[in-house]
Amino acid sequence: MTRERVTFGLAIAGAVITVLVVLAASGFTAKTPSAVLKDLPQGPAASPAGEQVGYTLPEGRSARDIGGDLERLGVVRSGEQFALLVKLMGLQSKLSTGDYVLNKNMAVASAIEAVTVKQAIPVLSVTFPEGIRTEEMAIRAERAGFGTAAQFMAAVAAAKLPERFAATAPADATKQGYLFPDTYIMPVGSTPAQLVEKMLQTFDRRFTPELVAAAAAKGLNPHQALTLAAIVEREAALEAERPLIAGVFLNRIAANDQLGADPTVQFAVALDPASVEKFGWWKKELTLEDLKNPSPYNTRLAFGLPPGPITNPGLASIEAVAKATPTRMYYFVADAKKGDGSHVFAETESEHFANIARVGSP
Repeated sequence: MTRERVTFGLAIAGAVITVLVVLAASGFTAKTPSAVLKDLPQGPAASPAGEQVGYTLPEGRSARDIGGDLERLGVVRSGEQFALLVKLMGLQSKLSTGDYVLNKNMAVASAIEAVTVKQAIPVLSVTFPEGIRTEEMAIRAERAGFGTAAQFMAAVAAAKLPERFAATAPADATKQGYLFPDTYIMPVGSTPAQLVEKMLQTFDRRFTPELVAAAAAKGLNPHQALTLAAIVEREAALEAERPLIAGVFLNRIAANDQLGADPTVQFAVALDPASVEKFGWWKKELTLEDLKNPSPYNTRLAFGLPPGPITNPGLASIEAVAKATPTRMYYFVADAKKGDGSHVFAETESEHFANIARVGSP
């Protein structure tokens, strides 16, 4: 047994003794240490044991904050119990920053040990930002050590969508849009297939039945809602504008009009490998020839929604579609004068052209 584990065991014993002394007057002295711990504040029902979750413990996080994090992840039943035991053990300054792979439904003492004693098992960590394509995710996964980009793409192709989303997705759906952007922490040796499966599980958990129902109330099935959310993700720079931009697009869908979204043109252009090699996945300066690209993804030409998502949107954009702001606005243009990513909105085409003349160029 290592010195660290001996010290930790002594700390546990000391903490239990302290608990017994503190709670003696309440009649807890006749109980075992484990019974005492059970009498501390309890959280929600425990999660199934065995499932692993990744957790990043950042600098400056208090024991109460960490306990709350672990309770939300299902690692411990009570964040308050975690924080109290850390305090009684005098381990506030011993909580170690870093990336961890933890089991759900751990004993509180085991969870404390996991984040105060150096992990014996190294982990892989990869962060996928919102609004990038699956191919871009593959590159990030390779750099993080999850096999090669080609293996990641093969795993995506072989993976199955969560059952409740498969029904509305086309048979040839590429999983674009369904790979939830987040930070994933997994043991070293995890395969691309395991990473992709975790991403799909996260998507299934985050795109809740409530959001599906809210989207349905707007006339969108899950695949359609995700397709629109991907466009909103690339169009909106400011959080507050997402629901309004979604509302504008819903107005155009209701009118069976063209969405006219440049990110869909960028996606269509990037279907040509030669363009990707020269301009990257998101070509910044679109030409008149680009705007005439015959792809069904080009909403400058095609009417209504494209066949599927053009990127992998985050939760904010999915929520923006499901809870879109009812509006009479039908047009918007980026405010190049401000240059802060904001847009100016208009109801009529004449107002829109006036806005373009006013703010469309710096």
